[in-house]
Amino acid sequence: MLKSLPILWILVKRDYALQFAGSSLGISWMLVQNLSLILIYTIVFLFLQLKGNPGSASDFIGYTFSGLLFWIPLQEYMIRGTSILTENRQLIKRSPLGPEIFLWIPYVQMLIHFTVTAVPVLIVLIVLGKLNIILFPVSIFVILAVGYLLSFIQGYLARANVILRDITPLIRLVSQFFFWSLPILYLSTGFLHSINVWNPLNFPLELFRFFLLNDFVTVFHWKEFIPYLILFPLIGILSRSKFHSVILDHL
Repeated sequence: MLKSLPILWILVKRDYALQFAGSSLGISWMLVQNLSLILIYTIVFLFLQLKGNPGSASDFIGYTFSGLLFWIPLQEYMIRGTSILTENRQLIKRSPLGPEIFLWIPYVQMLIHFTVTAVPVLIVLIVLGKLNIILFPVSIFVILAVGYLLSFIQGYLARANVILRDITPLIRLVSQFFFWSLPILYLSTGFLHSINVWNPLNFPLELFRFFLLNDFVTVFHWKEFIPYLILFPLIGILSRSKFHSVILDHL
């Protein structure tokens, strides 16, 4: 894998060039897009939060910023990853690289987008006094681990997309269900709590916030997360072994 890193980086830059006419433009656009989403969601839900329950605005901003910083790069990763093989089908056919290395392009892009978006978010958290200076670097490893776990599902979806032609609209729709079933813009209480705990990203989100924020208290729902640690790799391994020859025929 280490020997393939230079090739992977070239493919990442090539993908940016195809999408945005350059990697710098692509990263800049993603930064503007991500920050715009964070600001819009925060402003709207901050107004609703203060209207219904007057409290600390800085607490809610820190809570929302951390949740969106966690979610947005991962959502982009799954959507972009679903179409990565079909969009590079001609290069895969002509090159001896095989399809596997192309599946890592969205993962690297996800890390880039997370890093770029994290800089202004961390500045805001520092100003508000919400950043856990000591533990926040651990939150980066949480993102790395979650991205790797999702890579098994992303690989399955990318292969399914080759066979079914285009399932990205479906993935965008499903991602909205995952988004609203996570306590990103609201507190996990009552009926919503019973839904939140079974979202596969709920426990990673709790971990991420725990390491990122200095005053975040949570009850870790790790037991509900254990089945996904088994299910996701199993899906990825089976899709790779069963679909490999089929994918090459459909590309």
